[in-house]
Amino acid sequence: MTPHDLDLIERFIGAFNAIDLHLENVLKVESHSSFRSLVDLYAKRNRWWKHADQLRIFAGLRNVIVHDKIEAYKYVCVPAEESVASIEKIRDSLINPEKAATKFRRDVVTITPDDSLATVLKLIKDRQYSQFPVCERAQERCVKFVGLLTENGITRWLAQRAASELSLIELSKVPVAEVLPVQEQRPNYQFVAQDMPVEQIAYLFHENTYLEAVLMTQHGGEREKLLGIATRGDILRVDY
Repeated sequence: MTPHDLDLIERFIGAFNAIDLHLENVLKVESHSSFRSLVDLYAKRNRWWKHADQLRIFAGLRNVIVHDKIEAYKYVCVPAEESVASIEKIRDSLINPEKAATKFRRDVVTITPDDSLATVLKLIKDRQYSQFPVCERAQERCVKFVGLLTENGITRWLAQRAASELSLIELSKVPVAEVLPVQEQRPNYQFVAQDMPVEQIAYLFHENTYLEAVLMTQHGGEREKLLGIATRGDILRVDY
């Protein structure tokens, strides 16, 4: 047994015990509850959590390391470096999860129902945006959230008009309010609090295929100031 092997074992057991203790504290259960039961309960309460299966496997490995040991400093197996790195990553994401405010906080460009479609198309060209929160404003402040206008909605509206009209459309005279109802009837946005874990936000997109953007406010309320936005493309670029 080399010093490196012992280091891997110590790191693995340390991360395992940290996860065990954290789950006990979060779930507020008795300390004699088994690790597997804690994992099962946490997964049941947090459907977005994706590490349950891996931790159940690690529980079996931990039992072999701890309970099958028959001599000091002699273990029947040593966890692979990849396994140690994996359980440490799970520990860190569980105890100190990356929050929406850290990953998706940014200035959010909003439009009003009275803005023209030409204005929106220029924003798409100049800034490469594809989702636009629509707000009624008062003194440059969003006082009422109206909906989320997307490239898909604009394309659908243009297709309908092109199919029914032969003349060119004066886009500068078409208000956003006319285009917005052509969006999918199912909700394509969701408000979240700034302290929601990134992993949970990713699950929202997984659960709702119509979801195109998550809008972040302090507490997740529609009437609060927009603090950030996360699109499906943003989630695909996140390592969580």
